[in-house]
Amino acid sequence: MRLVADKLTRSYGARRIFGPLSLEIPKGTVLGVSGSNGSGKTTLLKTLAGLIRASGGSAKIFLEGEEAGAGHAPREVAWAIGWVAPDLALYGELTAEENLEFFERVRGRAPAIGRARALLEGVGLPPHSHSKKSLSSLSTGQRQRVKLAYATLHEPAVLFLDEPSSNLDADGVEVVARVVAAQRERGIAIIASNDLRDLALADETVSL
Repeated sequence: MRLVADKLTRSYGARRIFGPLSLEIPKGTVLGVSGSNGSGKTTLLKTLAGLIRASGGSAKIFLEGEEAGAGHAPREVAWAIGWVAPDLALYGELTAEENLEFFERVRGRAPAIGRARALLEGVGLPPHSHSKKSLSSLSTGQRQRVKLAYATLHEPAVLFLDEPSSNLDADGVEVVARVVAAQRERGIAIIASNDLRDLALADETVSL
């Protein structure tokens, strides 16, 4: 599998945010995206993920066994994409486990017994820290860990991480590293950040 961008651009009116950008990211690769605030890092990730439309060029995802052919626009394979970002909104009135189980149902899968809890424990949230608490009552660092669990719930082929270490302590940063290492085995990870700890996880970095 691979992700290919061909002369990809995004503009708002007369202002070009990024591009033209061409790149090819094969399976097993972690790409970093750096740049000053307002340089377009988040916009690039949203464009590659199909959350906003490109102004020019194209982005295509070639899934496993599809090395040849036309590939898929990201919107066509949203089920194969994971997303973590500061503006990702989960349901504050639900618990962390309830959020994961709800979104698993949204994806058409019956929640496996214990799966949500195992994912949360994998990002450093043992049951006593969240099982009876609404998501809105958790700390910002705990909510960030829930976002990481949410983004990997469906074992995505491509995982987009926008400022993944935001609000995390040293242990949380280690969780990000483990999530990225697991994603490298499964597919592709793209990290937008100016945090050197995040960028150190990348095989190569694009600067905007």
